[in-house]
Amino acid sequence: MRKLILLAPLVVFLTGCPGRDGLKMSEHRQVSVDGDRVCFTVDKQDVLSRYQLATNGQDYKVLLSANPVRLSYPDTCFTTHLEAGVTYGVSYALNGKNYFYTFIIDREGNVLDLGK
Repeated sequence: MRKLILLAPLVVFLTGCPGRDGLKMSEHRQVSVDGDRVCFTVDKQDVLSRYQLATNGQDYKVLLSANPVRLSYPDTCFTTHLEAGVTYGVSYALNGKNYFYTFIIDREGNVLDLGK
């Protein structure tokens, strides 16, 4: 039962709420995570139109969020405090396509992709 309770927010986070983007399917795509720096893209040709980075699980907390925006690199990189052992979920739109990425940072600072 506890696993189901923890899984429910993740499912809602990855699928999104009904509305403008609710019916569009998302694809798995990594973001760049280097310490506390998160980059949704480093390609100056890409346009970031929405983004959200949040913790998953019991202590759900939105760390970064904006919708709508129109950003290109280097404005697609942000600094936020990321902790080891915490699962993070990312949802964003790049060049009109929706993407998601779920990751955790281990004790050594390695970013582990949980979507594989």
